[in-house]
Amino acid sequence: MPFPRRSQSELQPGDFPELLSLQAEAARRLRLADEPELTRLFWECNERGAEGEGRAASPGRELDGDELMGIVDVIAQDFDIRRLSVSVIGGEPLLRPDLPELVGRLRRKGVAAVDLVTGGRLLDGEAARRLAGAGLCRASVRVDAGDERDGVAAIETACAEGLLVEAVTGARPAALERLGELERTVRDAGATRWRLVSDDAVRLAPPHVRHLLDFIERRRAELASAGELFEVCLGCGGFLGVGRERAVRPEGSQCLAALGIACLLGDGQVAACPALPRALAQGSALQTRFTQIWYTGFEQLRDLARCPVACEGCDWFQLCLGGGLHERLLEPGRFCWLQRQGGG
Repeated sequence: MPFPRRSQSELQPGDFPELLSLQAEAARRLRLADEPELTRLFWECNERGAEGEGRAASPGRELDGDELMGIVDVIAQDFDIRRLSVSVIGGEPLLRPDLPELVGRLRRKGVAAVDLVTGGRLLDGEAARRLAGAGLCRASVRVDAGDERDGVAAIETACAEGLLVEAVTGARPAALERLGELERTVRDAGATRWRLVSDDAVRLAPPHVRHLLDFIERRRAELASAGELFEVCLGCGGFLGVGRERAVRPEGSQCLAALGIACLLGDGQVAACPALPRALAQGSALQTRFTQIWYTGFEQLRDLARCPVACEGCDWFQLCLGGGLHERLLEPGRFCWLQRQGGG
């Protein structure tokens, strides 16, 4: 499909089941804007990168284990901890020697799941065994075109220890030239899911965006038809259009930052999303009860009904609601995924 539907007058009868599904998803986001429900917490456990990853070697502030669990205790008192998933991010989380211990403490506290986002370079057999034994549910491993070796080795190692593994690839031009090959590589290594993400450092031209979405749409249809369990999908981003949205992402993939998702930064500050600038954090959970920050700190970010200037006159605002939060805030004039496809 070269372009998304550009106006509601272009809808065909076959589009209406998807349209109803998208309307229900938008209605859910509006309900969460009025009554936010925390179901996922990102924890930035450090700001350090593994050697050679181009990140600072010296750490910023890092919550120690007791500080983290003190905040989680508050969350457990005020929310249904059994519905909360925790995603451990960095820097490189595997640089923390106490990570397996903290994964175990989180699971014993009752969180629904704990997963890990890693560059993969440090995920050796010992680390994978300790994390799996502590109760880690899934590892998301970065595998980028031209630098696959460490990621592939990490996937194989994690799978050998019984962990579910998701491969994550930045949608850069080098990757677009090798999508089929990269899919085979991560599948052969043992990943059960391959998520392609919009790389904010690279602005793809509309033909490249269409190429990416066409590939994902085709592979999702082929995999479903063959009954294969492997999943290919596009990561978090804005509304892609009727006829495109459900074809490349699972249902419920629209941005839930500040609606169901929060991020605990390394110094204890609470943000709506790990992709947002640190200046937009709304207070420290070491100084203010997490629950107070969650319910009162993100009110402006939850005003989904207010139409951004860039969306005025768009037929799809009631479905899109301004797209992904971090894109809407960071690129107020260029965040529209319909325009990125060359269709608006």
